[in-house]
Amino acid sequence: MRRYLGLEDLRRLLGTKRFAETNLYPTHPIMAGVGKLLKQAQKMQRSIESLQTQMAAKEIDVTAGGGAVKIKINGAGQFLALSLDPEFLKEDAKLVSETVLAAVQDAAKQAKEFNDSEMQKVTSAFQMPGMF
Repeated sequence: MRRYLGLEDLRRLLGTKRFAETNLYPTHPIMAGVGKLLKQAQKMQRSIESLQTQMAAKEIDVTAGGGAVKIKINGAGQFLALSLDPEFLKEDAKLVSETVLAAVQDAAKQAKEFNDSEMQKVTSAFQMPGMF
């Protein structure tokens, strides 16, 4: 018959004072690795938050139709302004709508590319073991 150790047995074996003073977890390699990983994740989170603020402040100007359509978008993908040349509005409605749509799509694409490249810079600086 197997006998399991209880709390009293552990105290007797380790000594009450020694048992209370011993911190087993940080010296265990797995727990030390988890602590390091947690600190690294917290640092990455702070970096990403800082980057998001910087991206919101970054403005990207996009033009289409020879400058007839101007769009301002920030690095976070929020549209800030749209300007249309009054002379351009006298053109065919289909041409105007296609040009505006092309400008909006180009602005969104540029903002996404900027966002992705900046985020890649931040996240590539951190090594996450066991992550893909």
